[in-house]
Amino acid sequence: MAYRNRIAAWLITLGLALRAKLGEPDPETLARAVVTIGESFDHDDPLAVELRRFAEMFPLTRRNPELLKTAGDALFRAVERSCWPARDPRADIEG
Repeated sequence: MAYRNRIAAWLITLGLALRAKLGEPDPETLARAVVTIGESFDHDDPLAVELRRFAEMFPLTRRNPELLKTAGDALFRAVERSCWPARDPRADIEG
């Protein structure tokens, strides 16, 4: 069940990032993303950190389409990195 919660958190945050990239601020989705990421990810997880940064900047960026798009790009990349599978150590490469 925890993994399903993480997927939901990723999808909500991804939707937020995409809306921001389109220059469409969405405070309701931001609130949902903050809650779901807070429940599913550690406080120091890179995605949680980037979402907090996005939320802190939101009052300024929501009125400036270029800043909002830049913040949306950063959040999108954070979601992308968060979804990458963990590296599988290989004895022939890692030693």
